[in-house]
Amino acid sequence: MRLICYKTDESYLPRYGFLISDNEIIDLQKLLENYLIEEYDMKQENAASFTAMMFSTESRNIIQRISFLKEIIERAFSKTCPNNRCSDIKEGIVKRIDKIRFLPPVYDPPKIIGIGLNYDEYRILLKYPKPEVPLFFFKPTNTLIGHKEKIILPRGGKWPGTSSKIVFHEYELAVIIGRVARNIDKNKAFDYIYGFTIFNDITAHDIEMIQPGFVLYQQRAKAFDTFSPVGPWIVTKDEIIDKGVNIYNLRILRKRNGIIEGESNTRNMIFKIEEILEFLSEIMTLEPGDIISLGSPPAGPPQGLQPGDVIETEIEYIGTLTNYVI
Repeated sequence: MRLICYKTDESYLPRYGFLISDNEIIDLQKLLENYLIEEYDMKQENAASFTAMMFSTESRNIIQRISFLKEIIERAFSKTCPNNRCSDIKEGIVKRIDKIRFLPPVYDPPKIIGIGLNYDEYRILLKYPKPEVPLFFFKPTNTLIGHKEKIILPRGGKWPGTSSKIVFHEYELAVIIGRVARNIDKNKAFDYIYGFTIFNDITAHDIEMIQPGFVLYQQRAKAFDTFSPVGPWIVTKDEIIDKGVNIYNLRILRKRNGIIEGESNTRNMIFKIEEILEFLSEIMTLEPGDIISLGSPPAGPPQGLQPGDVIETEIEYIGTLTNYVI
């Protein structure tokens, strides 16, 4: 499943759906509502209120509920869209991609954790020693935006170090935690993952370099509004495993205005996902909905992002996350 969180002009609250083609999604709430009416002869108002209750909670809870309802969702989809054909189903269940506004697939994560210096080619370029343990930092939730939303360049105010002329695009694979994890064994780490997504760790590089390696400047450089684009969806773990996708052999691209400016592969991560989760879970409890971004290959562009730029992160099999710079 490629799980999408979104809004439409008609929906006040965030909604969830999953991708069924390049330009269509199924609305999960409407799908289940229709299934309850047709399969269980439930009255429309009862089915509507029941499904609304299931989805009227934080997104971190919704991903757990969707996991619990996985088999029912699959049955509902098979019945509603036999042979994956949804052209004749009821209005409101299928939405066109160009008619929705993407939200971060988890818009209220308990934590956003970034892993620093985790691609060997970037470490060598920066002339840093190989870290003994994963390096991590936190990003606040005010930084979150979704696919096709706008990144605002910091223009500052009264205080020094609140504007930036060199903003970097760091392009990263990220995991979404699906279960409470504390002191886990790395050999069981994937049991705690809900799925995978794309994360852009936007960074005010000139602020970060005011005092290289000094954590307070690094935190400030990454904390500006709109500095954490994520999405466009979550590729659930079962889709990776069942289809034999090697998460450590995915091509990853950084593009600006349609031109490839950076390229790497997830095989170049210094610390693998299992090691990162084992390490972090010895320090803190990882919770459902936590976003853990796994580090970036060499970032850029050297002159910094400019107003009008369109940036993309493309990760093989996961998708493409697009954002606009203003």
